[in-house]
Amino acid sequence: MKITAIALVGVAILSLSSCRQEIDQAITNYQYFDLVETDTLEKSILVAVTDEEFLEYGSRVAYVNLKGDTIIPLGKYAYYGTDSLIHYANVIEYPNDSTFGRQIAINRDQKVLFDLVMFDNGPEPFVEGLTRVSRNGKMGYANETGKVVIPCIYDYAKQFYQGKAEVTFEAVEYMDGDEHRRVESEEWFEIDRKGNKIKNAP
Repeated sequence: MKITAIALVGVAILSLSSCRQEIDQAITNYQYFDLVETDTLEKSILVAVTDEEFLEYGSRVAYVNLKGDTIIPLGKYAYYGTDSLIHYANVIEYPNDSTFGRQIAINRDQKVLFDLVMFDNGPEPFVEGLTRVSRNGKMGYANETGKVVIPCIYDYAKQFYQGKAEVTFEAVEYMDGDEHRRVESEEWFEIDRKGNKIKNAP
């Protein structure tokens, strides 16, 4: 009976291991633009337009000012939810007619601010005034003007809740048997909205 029980446990462990597919972090060296204070001041609105029948996720997109002048031309980006560009726009790189590239945030000068973090099949929403962002595989947080206010230094960062967020410098991401993305770490800690580590209460 003991041999049978041990064998069953071994089969169960192997089965669980085979269902877990770890996600390798891509090593990239993209260049990003850091906003300065003047970049975050109120600016005139740019409006999203397309030459396709509908403006929807994946449509070719351009941004024009209220006079109709084209500021960001068609051909480089696909629409990803930003109807009005004030400080920045979420877009998908559109290198050719058959494939999409990175999901990124750009300012009106088409400078890349950060890569977008996906949430429920779309761009990450703002929570308590901040959104999670990524730069070269590391996560941080940006405010509503697109300024990265907590540097992208973490392997993984969770959304803020009541002024605190859990982050880690060492995380393992994997897909479980139901094709859901999971994250594990033995070194989670909390930070405040300024990025300061919160000491645990005694």
